[in-house]
Amino acid sequence: MTQNRSGAPLRLRRAGAAVLLLRLPGRDQGRACEVDAAQLGADGVEVGLGVLRPTPARAAGRVAGAAVTWMTPPGYVSDTLLPAMAKGRLRRAAPCPASSPSCTPAVDRPGRNAYRLAHAAAHVHLAGPHYADMLRRADLRVHHSRPNLGARALVDAGVFLHGPPGDIAARLADYGRAGVDEVVVNVAGVYANHGQPDAVRDLREILATCREATT
Repeated sequence: MTQNRSGAPLRLRRAGAAVLLLRLPGRDQGRACEVDAAQLGADGVEVGLGVLRPTPARAAGRVAGAAVTWMTPPGYVSDTLLPAMAKGRLRRAAPCPASSPSCTPAVDRPGRNAYRLAHAAAHVHLAGPHYADMLRRADLRVHHSRPNLGARALVDAGVFLHGPPGDIAARLADYGRAGVDEVVVNVAGVYANHGQPDAVRDLREILATCREATT
């Protein structure tokens, strides 16, 4: 959520997101709300908040059922985001929200360029000041005005997961050791550069390798 009804950017995105979650079904004690309860209030549906930095993470800990991050290094998740979520949780009598990092891997194959794949997957995010700021907090040298160099930084730092399926599975497991609850495997870079069949092939091989590693 980055805009208000008039299309103007929100000055306080964290506050706006927290207000929205508090107004969702089951969080407003039956009072009127502008969100369609029939669509968003189904049993088993968790209400999540996208977080990249400590302030939104504290808001997620306070009001959300899940916290979703995007291509965040596992060390940054464990050292920065999870403690902030726990701090926010102290303000309510409820478990800490589930943490769900979204990771973007690509299997190393002939004819592929890791930097191009990372750029295809993340160039929009890399051009956002808030995402670049998160990466700088995680000690990556990036700036939102240069998403090409940002894509290189993602690859060189291992945030964009590129390599054989076994290596990717091992690096996905790092998120589990960092304390996250689940990982979203998003092959958007492969899909954008090489199409659906290649993306599905990568996804199947990565997930099969992950299953083998846990059996």
